Amino acid sequence: MKLVFIGFGEAAFNFSIALRSVSQMEIGAFDSSSGAGDMGVAIRERAEKAGVTLLDSLDHVCQKARFIVCLTSASSALNIAEKVIPHLHEGQIYTDMNSAAPAIKQQIDLIPRRSGVLFCDAAVMGTVPGDALRVPILLAGEGAKSFKNAFISEGMNLTDIEAEAGAASAIKMLKSIVMKGIPQLFLEAFIAAEKYGVLDTLVSSLSDSLDGKNIEQLAKVFTARTLIHAKRRCAEITDVIATLDALSVDASMSIATRNKLETLSQTDWTRVLGPDGADMDYRSAITCLSNIGENNHE
Repeated sequence: MKLVFIGFGEAAFNFSIALRSVSQMEIGAFDSSSGAGDMGVAIRERAEKAGVTLLDSLDHVCQKARFIVCLTSASSALNIAEKVIPHLHEGQIYTDMNSAAPAIKQQIDLIPRRSGVLFCDAAVMGTVPGDALRVPILLAGEGAKSFKNAFISEGMNLTDIEAEAGAASAIKMLKSIVMKGIPQLFLEAFIAAEKYGVLDTLVSSLSDSLDGKNIEQLAKVFTARTLIHAKRRCAEITDVIATLDALSVDASMSIATRNKLETLSQTDWTRVLGPDGADMDYRSAITCLSNIGENNHE
């Protein structure tokens, strides 16, 4: 078989349906819940609908597949890899597509294996149901090139970032800081705005500040200027916290912001970045910030 999934949940099922719609490739799956109960019935029905052969053991997975894709859960990713990877042979590629931490992917990559057995760290950067093959997937590790070459021609949206295992999952995790953090900032501000009766006006004002700027432009606007003006902004956000406290609004995000700004304000960023530092490219500013952080930990 060209491809075998370990775990046949929603993601693996949708990938299988989509792949089978454009190709006659043989696809298999192993799921420890396929034997009995309502879950077992659902898995068997999915497999039949997708034209996927259900395998009855991990041993059969090791014997049958060229590409093995683990889609179970982050908590079980390492345990399953330890059971499978040592039994693979040259030419087989093990891909972990779980939303696991980069350190887990790095641990998987260190599992002893035979020569020619490759590991691919895959990070799914969207929702599989609905998008299926169109969902962006980042690949890293020695097996990334082989996985991309095998499945990009089948319509999968794959990008080999040409980095060590763990790097693809790191991007997914770090993206979550922003994508899960921004909504919390919105909620904190919006609740307070609603209490003042100015929610729509706040949203309009935010639109004036943010609309039309792409992420790279926002990064340039935010990064160096945040460093340069950390002390003043720390004082401003302290007033924000007092305002939220007076409204009995949870100020957790603002408190965390103040703490970060307070730390940043301990450094003379005007001296570090230079007289034109406020307009510095975000990449250079982040390099300076990273170097200061490393020196502080020495």
